[in-house]
Amino acid sequence: MGDRVWAAESGRGLSMRELRTVAVLGLGLLGGSVGLGAARAFGRVRRVGYSHRAGTRRRALEAGVVDEVRGTAAAAAGGADLVILASPMGTFPELMAEIRPAVGARAVVTDVGSTKVLPVRWAGKYLRGAEYVGSHPMAGSEQRGLEFARADLFEGRACIVTPTGQNRREAVRFVRRFWEALGMRVQEMGAAEHDRVLARISHLPHVLAAALVRSSALEEMLLCGKGFLDTTRIASGPVSVWRDILLANAGNTAGAIGRLTGELERMRRALERGDEKTVVRLLEEARAKRGELVARKLARHELPE
Repeated sequence: MGDRVWAAESGRGLSMRELRTVAVLGLGLLGGSVGLGAARAFGRVRRVGYSHRAGTRRRALEAGVVDEVRGTAAAAAGGADLVILASPMGTFPELMAEIRPAVGARAVVTDVGSTKVLPVRWAGKYLRGAEYVGSHPMAGSEQRGLEFARADLFEGRACIVTPTGQNRREAVRFVRRFWEALGMRVQEMGAAEHDRVLARISHLPHVLAAALVRSSALEEMLLCGKGFLDTTRIASGPVSVWRDILLANAGNTAGAIGRLTGELERMRRALERGDEKTVVRLLEEARAKRGELVARKLARHELPE
């Protein structure tokens, strides 16, 4: 983009005060919540939505999730200041290619994808010449669909923004401030680092929850208490979404599984030896580490008191 659009530090680049139209491409839980959150944060901003399902477009309009709907992604993106890809990640290449001719010179494109290396790569291919800044608002749930969208879904939650060396700082700041306006705590991180970290703290837990459910018979699980249900809750997440996430970040997730397997092996060997000292040490180390995590989260007001 030329300096005529993003004039560094001059104040002529797009700012939150100049945000007039947000296009949300994908009207499920996250996309719907973006629409509702944007209405609350920016009462004057026009929200244009797109879903490939006509029924979803109709329900989004009726529920006030968006102000207008369009029958194509390109039509929704045309004239928008900010375009947010909120559909399953597997659809990103097709969406990017479709909207590229419609994206204006001042517009910024971002997304809500759970991995970032592939979207950055896709943007370089399909959004060439447009300003794309990757985002990952960490605010999903095992629920899926427009009916679960909430205006406060993003409040107090973390959002990782993954700029590249090709991004202008004004565009990155614009995306940061959008998510902050929706109540999020924003942190910047490289796409590769994001995928490595998220493999351990987000993608691996889903794999583990699925493995825990698969490792017991249903009749046995009927005896479970709240602990087992809490631990396996995320195994109820939509398969198509998690398929895309895990395959997009396969190498990092496989590595995270290897680290977890190593920890399980330590416990297995200690139990086979009847090594009480090691069992206690492993449990105490985990308990102390989690205690420190919770304490720091509380200190940063990221958990309810």
